[in-house]
Amino acid sequence: MPASEASEKKIGLRRQWSLCALMVFAAFLLCVATKTPFLSLFASRFSFTQQAIIALGLSVAACLNAWISYKLVAKRPAAQHTIESYSCLDLRGWNPILLAAAAGIGEEILFRGALQTLLGVWLSSALFVLAHARAYRFNELNRRVLLQAAGLFVVSILLAAIAHYAGLISAIVVHTVVDIAGLNTMRHILANRLTPYDSSNPTRNRDAA
Repeated sequence: MPASEASEKKIGLRRQWSLCALMVFAAFLLCVATKTPFLSLFASRFSFTQQAIIALGLSVAACLNAWISYKLVAKRPAAQHTIESYSCLDLRGWNPILLAAAAGIGEEILFRGALQTLLGVWLSSALFVLAHARAYRFNELNRRVLLQAAGLFVVSILLAAIAHYAGLISAIVVHTVVDIAGLNTMRHILANRLTPYDSSNPTRNRDAA
């Protein structure tokens, strides 16, 4: 199969940003239905700048923790399954940043903004896990699925705490930065797995990574 044909079948920016728009619209409809001002979802005792600073500090800690965790479990089946799940994404060029932004904005506004306000932390986090069932291929109940679902639930609880105490903007930034780091890591892993090193053409190897 030609490389161009294979890339067309990968999930790209158009699909992810369309999904982001749908999630934001769903959050807006929930606000209308509950007579909640949409902009109130972004209310915080901190200013935008303060939220951004808090978010960047939390992002560094989260990325460091994710990197250490990955190093500890990289060869386990659950980690390998996650890598395979991410292989369906088009991670060329700037796509990791743009895909991460789409997920961070859409998911945080819907799950931590509208749904958390309406349903509470636990139920909105359960829905967050269910929303990722297809992406992580939760097609059967086994140890791998339980571990990944539990991990997503914990991540959702942490993002919920950030949104509650620091503000929704902080949660969006943390989610986006962590996803950028994760997607770039996945791109590096997949490139090294799919492209053998060619000593006669080092430029090609650098581009692939």
